[in-house]
Amino acid sequence: MRVVKAIFDGHEIKALEPIKTKKKTEVLVIFPEDVRKFTPEEARRLLRGAGKREKLTEKLLKSRAEGYST
Repeated sequence: MRVVKAIFDGHEIKALEPIKTKKKTEVLVIFPEDVRKFTPEEARRLLRGAGKREKLTEKLLKSRAEGYST
């Protein structure tokens, strides 16, 4: 199976990159769900506090210390 990015303009599907086949081929077209896009500021605001009680700073420091001891 190959994956090729394309754009659907409401009438036609146009490939954004070369399609590497010369023969007539059956294809499957999948339309992703419409997903709301967030600005970087919104994403930071929504993720702020998401890692509470996971001791992420301690895990990072421990990981760094282990990496330097080898």
